[in-house]
Amino acid sequence: MLERPLEYALIEFKGNQFSGKIVPELLDLAERDIVRFVDIVFISKEKDGSVRTLELNELDAKSYKMFVPMGKHAASLFTTNDLEIAASKLRKNTAAVLFLWENLWTDNLRKALTDSGGKLVERGQIPADLVKEFNKRLAAEERQAAAAKKRKAAAAKKRKSAAAKKK
Repeated sequence: MLERPLEYALIEFKGNQFSGKIVPELLDLAERDIVRFVDIVFISKEKDGSVRTLELNELDAKSYKMFVPMGKHAASLFTTNDLEIAASKLRKNTAAVLFLWENLWTDNLRKALTDSGGKLVERGQIPADLVKEFNKRLAAEERQAAAAKKRKAAAAKKRKSAAAKKK
């Protein structure tokens, strides 16, 4: 039974090939009980725009074994509509994997919140591109502030030097 909020991610790979290089990191997350993968679907979008999907339980035996620690928790929760929407976001000639997971790491926090009379009102995520843009703006502001400080220091030095010449 699912008791936690679910999150998903659609990860696209160039060249319509999923190499499996991310599998060790995914397994690590699952084995350390940080997340439980609930559904995993592989999607390929061909050069002509046609789409194929493959559920975890439809993989060949060798590929399935890579995901067994995650797959033991997997169930088909993505709808056909979900998969069509995901595929529409992909570029042609790409492979993708669509993950749905529960964050197990939140269990103790959720219990502490409940025990203390707290209630989660809202939860969200700020996309990485917005964080990157924020960091750029922050760095620009810091450069501007440093330049203004230098100008102010130079002006103060100039005034001090001018005052010393008048004496």
